[in-house]
Amino acid sequence: MSEPRRKILFATSNGTGLGHLNRSMAIARRLPDGIEPVFFTLSQAAPVVAASGFRVEYFPSYRRPASGSDWQWNLRLRRRLEELLEEERPDLVVFDGVHPYRALTHVLSARGAPASVWCRRPLWRAGSAKAPLRRTGAFDAVLEPGELAAERDKGPTADRREEVIAVDPIVFCDEDELLGREAAAEELGLDPKRTTALVNLGQGAATAGAVARVLRALAAEPDLQVAALRSSIGPGLEVPEGVTLLDSTFPMSRYFRAFDLAAAAAGYNSFHELIAFAVPTLFVPMARNTDDQAARAAWAAEAGVARGIDGPSDERLEAELEALIDPDVRAEIRAACEAVEGSNGALAAARALARLATGEAPKPAVRRKGAVHRWLRLSSHPIGPSLPIAAAQTLRDWIYTPERGRPRAVVFALGQPESDAREELERAIDSFGVPRDRVLVVTDSFDFAILRELGVSFRRIPAAAELGLEFDDPEYRELLERRFDQALGPWHGRWPMKRIGTGNEILREEAAEGGAQGEVER
Repeated sequence: MSEPRRKILFATSNGTGLGHLNRSMAIARRLPDGIEPVFFTLSQAAPVVAASGFRVEYFPSYRRPASGSDWQWNLRLRRRLEELLEEERPDLVVFDGVHPYRALTHVLSARGAPASVWCRRPLWRAGSAKAPLRRTGAFDAVLEPGELAAERDKGPTADRREEVIAVDPIVFCDEDELLGREAAAEELGLDPKRTTALVNLGQGAATAGAVARVLRALAAEPDLQVAALRSSIGPGLEVPEGVTLLDSTFPMSRYFRAFDLAAAAAGYNSFHELIAFAVPTLFVPMARNTDDQAARAAWAAEAGVARGIDGPSDERLEAELEALIDPDVRAEIRAACEAVEGSNGALAAARALARLATGEAPKPAVRRKGAVHRWLRLSSHPIGPSLPIAAAQTLRDWIYTPERGRPRAVVFALGQPESDAREELERAIDSFGVPRDRVLVVTDSFDFAILRELGVSFRRIPAAAELGLEFDDPEYRELLERRFDQALGPWHGRWPMKRIGTGNEILREEAAEGGAQGEVER
């Protein structure tokens, strides 16, 4: 008799890049046969997960346009998580994020919940809030990815090493998965015979100035070929003439042999990947709420495995880039990187999670029981300890960010051909006469870039084909009914509505029952 198939649900927070998803996918792709990985993410990089061959569900993060108050968002997330656990019945839930949401800790600490693990990256900044660590008791175990700059760790997780399952630094690719220089350069549209620099400083307003300085300095080098990576979840990137724009290439580490040097942020993934694959790099640390990128950059410079500066406004940026162009400096850095000991911790993490999912390994004793503790730290009741904070945040949002209020119009775009998606969407959105950031689009498409460009809020429903169903299948109709209710809950009222694409007539009855009214467009 064959062993029963197991399932691990990877849940990730939003973050400022691909960090949480990158780690989770690195582990998931190394799980042993017989264990199915499924993803639930608040990151708009969900299409990257789908393109990597994983089944993924996207749930929009809080404080997005038309997301409602934090209190409303948290209740909506809790309801979705409760149904998700009922639908998927995972043997283990793995959360990768800095702050476990109350909606998540509520369902994981409930009676009958599956076993759970918090994948908690170390190297939090000194003085970081300790409140998230008080929710460790919602989990059965804590998995800590390794950190090369661990000796610089002065944050609040440094004193909690006794409660973790520790592995080496986690990176997505293994050495033998990297393309050769010529193959990598060809795929990226680069000349393999030229000295080539990669610019990967991430996204955000604080980054823009540093990106411009780096590109200006590198583009001025006549013998240097420069390529800049555009984030898969960020806005458009303007580059000088002659600079090659790499559009959302994942995993980027697969192409590292095409590059002789790099300028990069010091986030967990890019930092460990660039050192693991010996790419001479200038690390430009970016300010984050918890991640101590400055500590990583300082450690790397001291260890000789990279060059590092203090931040994006550091006056030394251009001089350090110039030093990195020197072939002798790059040779020294490559030798130092190759001397770094350790393996890819993703395999060890996958094995540890597999043992927890199958019940083969005892769980470290981090889960805390007790009704009082659950009520104060972990619960997500409509009226509870978090209500005063949620009320204050709601008042703040009403005053300063009214676009986060509940939606004022809804567009259903299901089964829509990509060829005319933007034109039809734009026409439907603008027909309401309300600001775009107050329009909610419910779609089954993974083309999130168009929706971001249009400035709308959006929810995604799995396409029927993903589930092996037809659009008019009763099982899929039932799913649409539930998701329609979830997309608009906990609001009540009547919204003007448009429906575009094929098959949307199936939503006519559900829309009427939910209080929305409108017309169908084909």
